[in-house]
Amino acid sequence: MSWFEQPLLLATLMCLALQLIAWFRQYQTHNADVVDIAWTLGIVMCALLYLWLTPVDTLTLVAVLLFPVIWYGRLLLHLIMRYDVDHEDSRYQYLRAHWSAHTQQKFLGFFLFQAGLSVLFSLPAYWVITAADLSLGALLLALVWGGLSFIGVTLADHQLYRFKKTHDSSEVCNVGLWRYSRHPNYFFEWIHWLVYPILLWNTDYFIWSWFIVGMMLLFLLKLTGIPFSEQQALLKRGDAYRAYMKKTSQFIIWRTKDD
Repeated sequence: MSWFEQPLLLATLMCLALQLIAWFRQYQTHNADVVDIAWTLGIVMCALLYLWLTPVDTLTLVAVLLFPVIWYGRLLLHLIMRYDVDHEDSRYQYLRAHWSAHTQQKFLGFFLFQAGLSVLFSLPAYWVITAADLSLGALLLALVWGGLSFIGVTLADHQLYRFKKTHDSSEVCNVGLWRYSRHPNYFFEWIHWLVYPILLWNTDYFIWSWFIVGMMLLFLLKLTGIPFSEQQALLKRGDAYRAYMKKTSQFIIWRTKDD
């Protein structure tokens, strides 16, 4: 069996290489934000690799180019534009301080773990490519759902960006979508993953696609997403953020207790 008949192995090696390059960049600059860029780029490149190695029909090509290539292409551009080599995100500042001994070795393990996550979250694209031909109805429904998610996450990111430009870092962003959810960007990021159960309906991968949806929700709610973001927000904004937490939904877009 040739290497080109093992797309998942090639995807894994590619993501490992990306994160090794990212780790070396972090080693040079002492800024670990590049891990997020490499993670996102890994998902995009995995999807393109699967398309390159596997003949597909037009509907499947459109589905994969939209989900995840364009979706994570938007996030990749957002992360690149936000990247500031002289200012490391507070998440990684915390890890750097917490890992006071053998810091670079621990960061290396962290970066390589992110390579594995890139492959994991690229699996739905692989399943869409290798499943039976997509129906036009499933693609249209996914387009509507994914389009609404795309608009939501883009709007949330833009609102937060504009708020930070015009307000002090000690102030709480509670305008637009951020009035109705403390993390609307994470909410729309998560609901976009529901396009895969739609696309994979009536295939052997349908149940597995829900596993990925659940994994992403777990990461956002309990692991790398909301818990650390809120911990840092409380440190920076104190009582103002506590008041915001009491009246605003943590995740789902919902009316506030003031409404």
